[in-house]
Amino acid sequence: MTKQYIKIKDEEIPVNIKNYKTSKSVKIYFKGNTLNITKPKRLSMASLKQILKGEENSIYEKYKNILSSEISSIKQWKNGEKIYYKGDEFSIIRKYIEIPKINIEIEETKKEIIISVPKNIEQNIIKTYADKMIKNIFKNNTEELIAKRLPYWSKITGLKYNKFEIRDATTRFGSCMPSTKNVYFSSRLIMLAEDKIDAIIVHELCHMKYKYHNNDFYGLVSKYISNYKEIDTWLKKNSEVIMF
Repeated sequence: MTKQYIKIKDEEIPVNIKNYKTSKSVKIYFKGNTLNITKPKRLSMASLKQILKGEENSIYEKYKNILSSEISSIKQWKNGEKIYYKGDEFSIIRKYIEIPKINIEIEETKKEIIISVPKNIEQNIIKTYADKMIKNIFKNNTEELIAKRLPYWSKITGLKYNKFEIRDATTRFGSCMPSTKNVYFSSRLIMLAEDKIDAIIVHELCHMKYKYHNNDFYGLVSKYISNYKEIDTWLKKNSEVIMF
């Protein structure tokens, strides 16, 4: 599939447009650096362009901020860098050791991620191994948390699932296959606060009853997560939190 772009000022912004028969309004938001647009199927492209023209400054500013955050999200795992874990900002602390092995510890009380590395090791090696190790730690911790929270919310909502899987995704927090009742979550969810994770879990479970993002769907989600609209807005605005 050829990727689509939209020209806004001096930027060619990747865009993903979806048409829904049941949609009553246009929704415009970013997932990663891609502009996502959902619109009623009956709305013409000419009308959509007029709407986008009115939102041009806002879209441009958000895109520029995302590009800046993507650059800052490329971790070198050095002293002073920050990363989110369980909804809090943790400091990266690099220590040098004599043992020829890279080791990573998470100090939750101090809000520190300590990366111990051998002396005289090249930076590219540190980055390669630290990237892999941090991703594995986050994946394992996310899996452990989902294994507790998903059955809990399934019981509360009465919405059943078959199995869940943790994937290294940075463009979406979760997804599901209602036909198989399988649910998928980003391995980076452990970076979010638990109330955000619960909202994502309930969102995916509610797709077992309602496939599309219509009023019935959002009504069901809000039944269990009363401040879902607020959390959903936060997640869309801060999706770059799970990038590194």
